Amino acid sequence: MVVGLLRSGLAKQQVICADAYFQPNFLTGELREGFQVSTPDYPVELKSDVIADFAQRGFVVTPDLLNPDELTRYQQAVDAEVTNRTAFDQRPLGEKSIYEQCFVQCMRLWETNDIVRELTCHPALAGAAAQLLQVAGVRLWQDQALYKEPGGRETTPHQDQTFWPLGEEALISAWLPFDDVTLANGAMSYVPGSHKAGRLKVVDITHTTDPYDILSDPALNGASPELVEVPAGSIIWHHGLTVHQAAANSTANTRRVFTIVYISSNARRIKVWYAYPLERAVVAEGELIQGVGMPELWPPPPELPKPPTDIGRAVGPQ
Repeated sequence: MVVGLLRSGLAKQQVICADAYFQPNFLTGELREGFQVSTPDYPVELKSDVIADFAQRGFVVTPDLLNPDELTRYQQAVDAEVTNRTAFDQRPLGEKSIYEQCFVQCMRLWETNDIVRELTCHPALAGAAAQLLQVAGVRLWQDQALYKEPGGRETTPHQDQTFWPLGEEALISAWLPFDDVTLANGAMSYVPGSHKAGRLKVVDITHTTDPYDILSDPALNGASPELVEVPAGSIIWHHGLTVHQAAANSTANTRRVFTIVYISSNARRIKVWYAYPLERAVVAEGELIQGVGMPELWPPPPELPKPPTDIGRAVGPQ
C-alpha cells in the first residue's frame, strides 16, 4: 500500500510500505484514543496508516527523515568514531567470538562524538518515535553502531526488550543503514505481529550458551520472518518486542548501520537485575527511568543534552 510522511512546509512524500490494518486497539493496529497523529510541533508528521501499520505489524519503514547532506555528515562521524574505538583490534574475523562475528558493536557514540550526538538527539527522529509509540514523550535508552564485516555471520533471531528490566513499556528502535541493505549484505527480517506475543524467553545472542530457538516459540504460531531490504538512509523502526534477525554478510563490503533506541518517558524499572544505563543513573526498582545518560528527546530539549562524564565501554555490549 502507498503511505507517506508529511514534512512541515513541504509537499507530501509518497513511499511504498507494508499494508496497514485497523483493529480495536494499539497492539492490533488502531490509533490510541485521544492520540493526535498530526501536530505542527512534529518536524515530520507521520500519516495515520504508517502509525497503524507499525502498531499492527511491529515494524515499518520511513524514508527521507534525514536529508542527503545530513546523512553524509552523520555517516562520516559514525565511521570516524567506530574507526577510533576499534583501532586497537586487528584480529581477523575468524579469531573473534561468535557474537563478535555478527557485527562490530560500539555503543553510546553520542557520549563521545558531538556530531553523532546531533544524530542521536535529532528531533525529527525522536518525534517520529513518539508518534509510532503513540506516547507524549520518549527518552533515549541507547545508541549504537552495528557494522557487519565481510563474511559476518547472521544475527540470531531475538527480541531486544527482554535483555533489559523494562517490562512491556513502549520501546522502539530506529535502524538506520548507511549502505543499501540487501539479503546479501545483512538485511533485517521481522516476524510480523510478534510484538503482540509479549515477552518471550530471552535469547542469548552472544552464544555464551545455546541460544533459545525463538522462532519455534508457540506464541508465534509458526509465523516466519519477513525480509526488509532498504536503501541507505531509510529507517526501519521496530518495536522492542518484535522478533527480528539479520542475515549474514556475504559481500566484500562492511554493512554499516546506526541504531537509536527510545523508551516511553513514563517507563519504570521493574526488576533489579543489572542494566548498565540504570546502574549509572542510579534508578531503583519501581522508579521512573530517567537521569544521566537517558535524556528526554521528545518533546525536544531546548539544547542538545550534555553527555555523561562516566563513559562506558568503547566496544561490545554493555
